[in-house]
Amino acid sequence: MGMRSRRVGWVGVLIVMAGTSVPVWSAEEASPSYPEGVLRKLGRGVANIITCPFELIRTPELVGRTEGNIAALTKGIAVGAWRTVVRGVVGVVETVTFFVEIPKDFQPILQPEFVYSHGDWVE
Repeated sequence: MGMRSRRVGWVGVLIVMAGTSVPVWSAEEASPSYPEGVLRKLGRGVANIITCPFELIRTPELVGRTEGNIAALTKGIAVGAWRTVVRGVVGVVETVTFFVEIPKDFQPILQPEFVYSHGDWVE
């Protein structure tokens, strides 16, 4: 009886976790509610502060795919360094101003919104 109740408890935890992993709002909606927008902007800002160094990997990879290895080692690294700084600064700005609806409807300042967007290294 004790093992069965533990399994039922784990099933409940898994169901709750699956229910909370759904996106806050879909891209098709006109605009998020204020609390949703605030949380999305704050999360995006913190994520961009933490992951901004990954631009040093991502950008040379993208340049290498389109322009070759030499361009990845020169142009890719230089652009990646610049994007690292920009993404970090934008992350700080979004974190500090998370409660203000700027830009309109809490839209992301940078595109792609996150360094590792949609699980693939693409723009």
